[in-house]
Amino acid sequence: MKKYLILLLLPLAIWACNPKSSTSTSTSTPSPTASSSNVTFDATPPGEIKWTGTAGRSFTGTFDRWKFNSFELPDGDYTKVKAEIAVDIASVNVNPDGLENHLRADDYLDAKGHPIATIKLNGATKEDDGSYTSQATVELKGIKNDVEIYFFVDGDIVKGLATLLRQNHEVGDDKGVKNEVPITFSFNPPK
Repeated sequence: MKKYLILLLLPLAIWACNPKSSTSTSTSTPSPTASSSNVTFDATPPGEIKWTGTAGRSFTGTFDRWKFNSFELPDGDYTKVKAEIAVDIASVNVNPDGLENHLRADDYLDAKGHPIATIKLNGATKEDDGSYTSQATVELKGIKNDVEIYFFVDGDIVKGLATLLRQNHEVGDDKGVKNEVPITFSFNPPK
């Protein structure tokens, strides 16, 4: 299976973080930037961010508003990529419908108190199969965690995946909700 890119991991990173996992490390450092509501988003995001949650049953979701605050790709080399992504937490969309308001509440994603989540990426390692691995810093609910992401470039499209541990960001509780939240993303890199 090919590894996927996580530059879009940002919004899904919001949904998962568990201090017992080796894929995420937590530093509970609040940041005023992530709680700023002065960010504007285009009507159409530059790609897609999807996640899957499990609470007795599986459900899927997306973040419908997100953008690149910055994106640098010197010489087209993804080992030198630098990116910052902002995700509008209130734009969470769930299938089946009905969970959005629950997920926006302060005990989950806290859309009012921390309306913006960020993902920062600084470089990547190219693997033998042509895919890339990188450590991204995800800030959700004012808490930063490092998350390993995997991605590959398919023509003009970057595709990736990551696993977020929601409890690392104090998202929800332990009552039947799985901590690991798989996230996938795809986007066309900004020119």
